[in-house]
Amino acid sequence: MSSQSLLRSRPSHHRPWFRFAAVVLTLALALPAAGCSGGGGREDADDDTFVYLSSRGLVTEWDPARSYSDEVVVLSNTYETLTRYNAETHRTEGVLATRWTASKDRRTWTFTLRDHVRFHSGRPLTAEAVKAAIERTMRLKASASYVWDPVKKITPIGTRQVRFELSRPAPLDIVASAAYAAFIYEVSDDAKDYRATSRGTGPYTIASWNPGSEDEVELTAFKDYWGGWHGNRYTKVVYQAVPQSSTEAQLMVSGQGTYAGGLPPQLVDTLRGRPDLTVYERPSWQTLIGLLNTRKKPLDDIRVRQAIADALDYPELITASRGALVPSDGIIPEGMFAHTTTLDLPGDPDRARKLLEQAGYGPGSGRTIELEMTYPAGEDTIRTLGDLMKAQLRPYGIDLRVEGLAWASAQWPRAKKKNPAERQDIFVMWWWPDDPEPLSYFRNVFRTEKEISYNLAYYSNPELDRLIDRVGAQTATDPDEAVRTYRRMQEILIRDAPVLFLGTNTYQRVLRSDVKGYVDNPAYANVVFVHDLTHHQPGDRP
Repeated sequence: MSSQSLLRSRPSHHRPWFRFAAVVLTLALALPAAGCSGGGGREDADDDTFVYLSSRGLVTEWDPARSYSDEVVVLSNTYETLTRYNAETHRTEGVLATRWTASKDRRTWTFTLRDHVRFHSGRPLTAEAVKAAIERTMRLKASASYVWDPVKKITPIGTRQVRFELSRPAPLDIVASAAYAAFIYEVSDDAKDYRATSRGTGPYTIASWNPGSEDEVELTAFKDYWGGWHGNRYTKVVYQAVPQSSTEAQLMVSGQGTYAGGLPPQLVDTLRGRPDLTVYERPSWQTLIGLLNTRKKPLDDIRVRQAIADALDYPELITASRGALVPSDGIIPEGMFAHTTTLDLPGDPDRARKLLEQAGYGPGSGRTIELEMTYPAGEDTIRTLGDLMKAQLRPYGIDLRVEGLAWASAQWPRAKKKNPAERQDIFVMWWWPDDPEPLSYFRNVFRTEKEISYNLAYYSNPELDRLIDRVGAQTATDPDEAVRTYRRMQEILIRDAPVLFLGTNTYQRVLRSDVKGYVDNPAYANVVFVHDLTHHQPGDRP
C-alpha cells in the first residue's frame, strides 16, 4: 500500500514514487553547481548521514504487523526478516536466519536463527520471539498477513531453531522475505508501544519522528547491531519531505541530499553526467493498471471492455511517459517468476471497431459511451496518459473523463461504495507484490471478493479463483506447472478484459557518487537498505 495512499495505495503502495512535475526548459541552468547552496533546507549532509529525499511524508503506521504503505522504507532499516530475496540471483538469502530446510512435500520448514542478535531493547533474539511476532501478525490479519496463511503451527526448537508446519505446500523461505508482514519484532500488548519506537533488530533505531516537518524521521545507529559498523557506514539516516521536484534536484546537486528516488524523467536528465551524482535505472515490479468496472453498464459487456483494451495505442502511451514506463508484458513484470513475453496482448484497432459495432456502439451508431477514469491525485504521469487515452478513444465514440482524486479520502472510498452506479468506470492505480512471487497480483486484485478491498474491477471468475488457490502450492512443489498456471491465469484476464495493462514503472534513482554498494531491489519497492552502503571520506582513495 502503497502517501496519500492509505494502506498500500499501490498508487503511491502504497504512493507513486515518480511524478511528472512541470519542468521549465531552463531548469538545468537554474541548478547550482556542485558544492553550492541548494537554496533552503539543511546544510551539507554530514559524511555519516544518509539523507533520503521523498516527495511527501512517509509514515502512516508504525506497527510492523499493520504497516502496508510508504513507511516500509523506514521500517526496513529498523526491523528485519528471516530471509531477503535477491532479485538478481532469484534466490532467498539469510538475514535473521542463517539456514533453513524443507521437507520433500514443502509442508514442514525449519529455520536456524543467527547467533548474537539482539533487539533494540537489549533482549536476545530467540525462537520464542520469532514465534510470538509471526503469530501476532497472523492474528491481526492486517497488511499482507495473508502470506502466512499456509502456516498451521509454529514450534520453537530450543532457542535457535523454529519449525513451521503448513496446511499446504508453500515456499516459506520466500514468504519469510516479504516486504510487508514478515518483520520480526518484540511483541507488546500495548499498541502505543509500536508508535515511533524501536522494537526490532535492525541496524538503526528511531531517534525522532516529526510528522509534517521537513525532517520527518531520523534514525541513528544501533551500536549492538549484529552486522557491526566496520568501514565507512552511515550512522544516521534522515527521511526528508520535499514536495517540489525542482527543490529535490537542487538538494541533490548541492550535496544536501544523498538519495532521490522519485524525480520525473525530465529532471533526472538534467542531472546525468555530473561527476558528483550517479543515476541508477532498472525496470521495477510496479505495474500501472486500469481496472474496468465489470458491474456497471456498458462495461458489464465483455465486448465493450475488450474494445477499449484494443483501442488504446500502448506504444504511444509509453512514449508519452518519457522514460517513466516500459511496456507491460501482462500482469507479471520482467524479472519475476513466471514472467513471459509471448502473451497475445490487446492492441488491435480494427478488432476494437468490430467489437463496438457488435455491442451497438461506435461511430455511426448514434450512441456515445461516456466513461469516468479516476487516478491518485498528484500523479502527473497518469494525468498525462489519461489525456492521451481520452484522445485515443474519442474516434471510437468513447468520451473519457479523467479525474485525479486523493487516494485515501476520495478515490478508494468511492470505489468501495455499495451502489455500483456511484463507483468509477475505470480505476487506475499502481500495484506491486507483497512478496517476491506473482500471487498477490492475482489474489488481491482479481480474486472474487465479498467485501470490496482491491478488486476494484469487481470481477469474478470461478475458474480463475480455483487457479489462484492452487498456484501457491504448485510454486513450492512443481514450478514448471506453476508457470503454466500463471500463463493460463493471464490468458483468462486478457480474454475477460477487466484490466488495462498501461505500463511498468522504470526506477530512476539519483545518488551521490560517493555512495558505494547500492543495489535497487524491485522486491522492496523504494527501500534503501542503508547499512549495506559505504561512503568515501575526505582523503579516501576514489
